[in-house]
Amino acid sequence: MEKFSLFFRNLQQELKLFLFFTILFTLFRIAFITIYSYQLDAGSYREVILCLWYGLRLSLKTTGIIVLISAVFATLPQLFFTKWPSDLLRKVISSLSVVLFTVLFFARVPYYKIFNSGFNIMLINGMYDDISAIIDTAVNEYQLLWRLPAAIICGIILAWILCKFLDTRTYKIKFISKNKRWLYSFGIIIFLTIFWIFVRYGGAFSYAKSVNWESAERLKSNLLNEAILDDGQALYRVKSIAGKIKKINNISISADELRQKIKLLGGNPSAGNIDEAFKKVVAVPKLQQQPGNVVLIIGESHALWPFLPEYKDLGLVTKEQNLLNSPNCFKTDFMLAQGTGTMPTINGFVTGLADAGIYPNSQPESYKTKYGTGIGSVMKALGYRTVFWYGGFEAWQDIKQFTLSQNFDEFYCAGDFQYEGGNSWGCPDEILFKYVEKYIAEEKDERIFHIILTTSNHPPYNIDVASKGFPKEEIKQKLPDSLGSDEETLNEMGHIWYVDQSMGNFIEKVEADKPDTLFVITGDHAERFDFAQEVDLKTLSAVPCIFYGKNVDKDLLADNKVGCHLQIISTLAEMAGKKGDTYSSIWPSLFEYNGIVFNHRLWTDTEKIYKINSEIPNTLANKIKAARQLTAWRVLRGNDIQ
Repeated sequence: MEKFSLFFRNLQQELKLFLFFTILFTLFRIAFITIYSYQLDAGSYREVILCLWYGLRLSLKTTGIIVLISAVFATLPQLFFTKWPSDLLRKVISSLSVVLFTVLFFARVPYYKIFNSGFNIMLINGMYDDISAIIDTAVNEYQLLWRLPAAIICGIILAWILCKFLDTRTYKIKFISKNKRWLYSFGIIIFLTIFWIFVRYGGAFSYAKSVNWESAERLKSNLLNEAILDDGQALYRVKSIAGKIKKINNISISADELRQKIKLLGGNPSAGNIDEAFKKVVAVPKLQQQPGNVVLIIGESHALWPFLPEYKDLGLVTKEQNLLNSPNCFKTDFMLAQGTGTMPTINGFVTGLADAGIYPNSQPESYKTKYGTGIGSVMKALGYRTVFWYGGFEAWQDIKQFTLSQNFDEFYCAGDFQYEGGNSWGCPDEILFKYVEKYIAEEKDERIFHIILTTSNHPPYNIDVASKGFPKEEIKQKLPDSLGSDEETLNEMGHIWYVDQSMGNFIEKVEADKPDTLFVITGDHAERFDFAQEVDLKTLSAVPCIFYGKNVDKDLLADNKVGCHLQIISTLAEMAGKKGDTYSSIWPSLFEYNGIVFNHRLWTDTEKIYKINSEIPNTLANKIKAARQLTAWRVLRGNDIQ
């Protein structure tokens, strides 16, 4: 009888715990929606209710795990050891959980502002990044020094409230006969079994009707879809996606299976290695004269949205708009970046391979062999000397050794320059461009390919853009409703303007000195700007792609052309190459291809951008899987097909 009473009391305590965390996650969800409510339309109230309902159901899973841990370590042992300190252990477990989830909630608020997402795969990507620079940015831009203590203090207060709630009175069961005791026990077991199934499936009794992180995207609003996930489920999303990537990267496939993947991607399945399988020949050069210099500028967070009709009158990208108005320029309607971070994009250009969740810059193969599909290899095969310019520091992601190992002849970064200002991520863009300009001015007759990776449009946004001439008040008068007018947002727009000015001034000077230079402008990623209202995926995620130069014809590319970053490599080969030149590329050039393209999480046709999910066409899903498995083979196993 004593054990039954103890179990019944502990059961009530676990139910209290369940109720508390269910309410806590709901309150966190309401607070999160409130903080970013400016992004919602006036008619979003019904969706907010649905968000809270779906979120409540999904959080049953997270709450269930917490209660299960408490039950295993607090309740169950007391069935065998009556003096087991179940109350103390339950309070310790639940209090630590409260503090943890409170800290995660405080972290999610700025995280969403940066990535327009709750915790996602960028958490794993961040492990490869410059940790000291990340911490410096968190301190200076996202108030880590007060957010973290505030989160811990808030968590402790909530834990104290929980402990007081657990100390409230429990119902004491009266005397029950032995026969009825078994009946009560059986009833409790049946109840707990049904309840656990209900919790396991997110407020349902089958997977088909459940709410899980993969099916949580049910609303029109990205904010509300992300709010459905509590932080436990968001972290589970990261783990699940990482697991799927690892599974795709399992290179247990045979050589014959790899050849099937190559054939699906348009390559030659009979070739002896991957580079040969995707060998192409320049049949008809797209330019009458081969460029003396080719300059590819990859702008940090250089997104498409300032070029779109709703925003272009703000004048944030006037220098580039001038290029677009030239008859010697063509562009894509929009382009998909290789990833949502800088290094995935650089990995893409340097290897010419799809994003498969692998960081080639951290893999031994990248320092033993050269990727024939990479932009360094392609441009050297066309007769160019290759130089990599980075506004940051050489130790970041081992970028210097990585690029020098992959057919770049020279590497320069902020550590090689003399300058004032800058931040933990590097030097101001105008300094970077000044050194590139000086180098180009001193060139002899050698043809050179330059990649320039900028850093200034990155938090902490500490360039004094007002002193550079940023017309803040003028722009403030033109702001559409989708853009905020607070000082922080205006300062960020000032950095977009500053990058455009620095880039444009550089192009004007180099063009005057070396008129046969071909310029290409794109961004490493978008998705970091905090809009005042929710925007579509094109506005949020697309980057520009601009080709400009003396011999460029605006009619070379159709107006509705879309593409992905890796097509820049083959497009440059078709423009800078001579008739008969060969190069390796898994992706067709922009001149050849006007169908469906994809990146790490998105795909697009000529009209719209879509997320890669269960609704993706099977033919495209198979092609994406093939591209990622090919990448995994090449990066982890090597070039040979055997």
